[in-house]
Amino acid sequence: MNRLSSRSAARTGTALVSAAAIVLLAGCTSAQNKPVENYAGEPKGVDAPASSAGGASWATWLERGDQFAIVLYGSSTCPPEVASVSVIADNQLKATLAPAPGGICTRDYVPHTTVFTTPSRVTTSSEVTIALPDATLTMPGLRG
Repeated sequence: MNRLSSRSAARTGTALVSAAAIVLLAGCTSAQNKPVENYAGEPKGVDAPASSAGGASWATWLERGDQFAIVLYGSSTCPPEVASVSVIADNQLKATLAPAPGGICTRDYVPHTTVFTTPSRVTTSSEVTIALPDATLTMPGLRG
């Protein structure tokens, strides 16, 4: 092999190793799960916990654990919404809020629900926490 071919082969090998590393690292990061539903009010057919009486955020399982809902309180005209959730561990999620809309918002304080499909890596049989920017919500494990 001449010098030029050797350099070319080395560059190709380096590029392949780099591409493989990127693919492996991408597998280690958690994908962001987008909402399947957003609506005003609390989740249908679910009783709000007593702790939400003052407008505290809360989360609950839906559809026997196939989905979960995050309930945030705020203005009805500029509702707080969860843009995505990421899996941190099999019992821990991190929620990212959507940017607040511009404009004038009413000063009422009402619930808004964002629903997600439960990621396959998340256990439903034990307690799951959801980290928000200003709070941590806990969903109890479901009984099997």
